[in-house]
Amino acid sequence: MMRGHLTICKVYKDGTKETVLDKANLVTAGLGSSFVDIQHNSGSTYTTDYAPYYFQLGTSTIGYDTDSATSAYFYQVSTPLDWSAYGENTDLDIVKRYRGFYASSIALEPVSDQNWVELLNTSAPLSSTVFSGTDEYFSLIREGRVTKFFMDAFEAEIVLDEKTANGISCTEIGLFARNPKGFYEDSPLLMAYRTFTAIPKTKDFSLVFHWTLGFLGLSTNIDDYYSGWSKYFPVATGDGTYT
Repeated sequence: MMRGHLTICKVYKDGTKETVLDKANLVTAGLGSSFVDIQHNSGSTYTTDYAPYYFQLGTSTIGYDTDSATSAYFYQVSTPLDWSAYGENTDLDIVKRYRGFYASSIALEPVSDQNWVELLNTSAPLSSTVFSGTDEYFSLIREGRVTKFFMDAFEAEIVLDEKTANGISCTEIGLFARNPKGFYEDSPLLMAYRTFTAIPKTKDFSLVFHWTLGFLGLSTNIDDYYSGWSKYFPVATGDGTYT
């Protein structure tokens, strides 16, 4: 079983740090489908295509029932930011990519006609699904800010500096694998998602997201602390405090 943890921290210009979120995230169905592709040798042949490579910030939330068996069956951020919302002076690399998702066929009248709809909080038989996509804006996770620090886990850091997304109240974030289907051009697939209380972004601080994702049981460290390689983030000591 996979599980993950997201910590969000405000880092002010004077070095002051304020942790605003320290919670588990939702591992989505896209990550599970990627493991199936690996087992059946039907996805990308490059291991880097399964690692975190893109992210999207949003200003709404995906509604899901945590007690539902299909709560993780979605492939999108509810209201992802357009490229202009990140600001013209941002140091992030904003690109347009073909976001991947699974769609299901729904019979219409006449019965021979079909409409394919992106799955959202529901599952469907494999025989009635196809992999599809739509163009959206993503930000790249900077080189060197994704590490595989255990044999069974990933760690990623996302930094919104003082020039990025100011005036935007962020409420959601999605972490995307690069191209698990192995298409000629990248087709990012949602692997983890988290909603949170709105954080109004201003020029007074950088907003740092630190994400860990791994197998529950193989490494108890995954939900307790991270390796501490970030120059921005406080390091967890293991007793609930940070240095």
